[in-house]
Amino acid sequence: MRVSTSQLFDRSVQNILRNQSELSDLQQQLASGKKILRPSDDPVGSAKVIRLTEQIEQIEQYQRNNDIVSTELEQQEAVMRNVVEVVQRAQTLTLQAGSGANGQQDRDAIAIEVGQLRDQVFDLMNTKNAAGEYIFAGYETSKPAFEFDPNATGNKYSFQGDEGVNEFQLSPTVRVEGGESGYSVFENVLARLTATDTGGGSVTGQVRITDQGSFDAFHNNQYDPVTPANNVLTVTIDNPNQVTITSPSGINDTLNVTVGNAFEYKGMEITVNGVAGDTMELQLDKPEKKNLAETLNDLANALTDDTLTDAEYRDRLADASVGLKNGFEAVGAANSAVGGRMRISDSVRGANEDLLISSKEARSTVEDVDYAEAVSQLSREETALQAAQATFSRITQLSLFDFI
Repeated sequence: MRVSTSQLFDRSVQNILRNQSELSDLQQQLASGKKILRPSDDPVGSAKVIRLTEQIEQIEQYQRNNDIVSTELEQQEAVMRNVVEVVQRAQTLTLQAGSGANGQQDRDAIAIEVGQLRDQVFDLMNTKNAAGEYIFAGYETSKPAFEFDPNATGNKYSFQGDEGVNEFQLSPTVRVEGGESGYSVFENVLARLTATDTGGGSVTGQVRITDQGSFDAFHNNQYDPVTPANNVLTVTIDNPNQVTITSPSGINDTLNVTVGNAFEYKGMEITVNGVAGDTMELQLDKPEKKNLAETLNDLANALTDDTLTDAEYRDRLADASVGLKNGFEAVGAANSAVGGRMRISDSVRGANEDLLISSKEARSTVEDVDYAEAVSQLSREETALQAAQATFSRITQLSLFDFI
């Protein structure tokens, strides 16, 4: 086969250019650390790298979400832990205030500390995060979760946020709430259940709650939020030694008592005076909600109010005791829920970290250059290029005149 001079030149140049291109690719691989410089280098590997990169970016976003939710949960947990300490101190002071040895000066001193605890709780309920957002305000994070209005006719301390709670995606299948709304933690706390004389009977009497547990069970079973009339109990004097208690809901109990003396019924101490046929009406009061700041405020006011009778004062202390107990339980339940979410967050974080490592390793196997192999190949390509260039140089110097 005859090879013309131009063909010889073309082939030599093509070989040199190919060697230079391969050498350039190797240099780029070593410089970038990537063996796939363009999709055409490895279409299958390139597609796999794209999928793995998307997966890695998604996992990293999950981890960023986890960082946010962990911070929020940790802050709420710390706040609720402080609230629990305040409530425990307030419970101790409530017991101390019930001592019969206390004079008004002693009560005033206790009231000062209760007021300080109230202010501390109020501040804790309006805690802000690093971004200046109120962490217990639900979605309304730009305004305080709780507000104090000294002129309010009802509760002076009221919830101003909403019940919204942000959710965070921590994995393809796991979503976690970033804390609790102040409504569920502090506002939605049941106050002490009570009963009062309606004054609707032919005679009036007195009713006090002496066994809160028994009365609460009775109230929870009997109270009708739809038909208020069913919540009215009628005490009828049958004779000096007997009364009958009835209600539209079906209560019909006859008790042997001494009319004029207090008697116990379903956790209530009832006193009624009159003659046979006289009636007294009492009602199961509507359940009310009272947040911890309001409970402490009422307690402080009761301690400084020297116009209260002993019975009224004991009732106020009972209100505080039950309110603090219920508030303590509400905060404890919320704290347990937050702790559970923190455990989920930690568990998912660990699983995501393992998946992130394995995904990066898989991508590295496909995408990253093997430096030892690349350096060795670079050396071979340099040798091949030098040989091609030397050969081309010698061929171009050949001339027919050298043989004449």
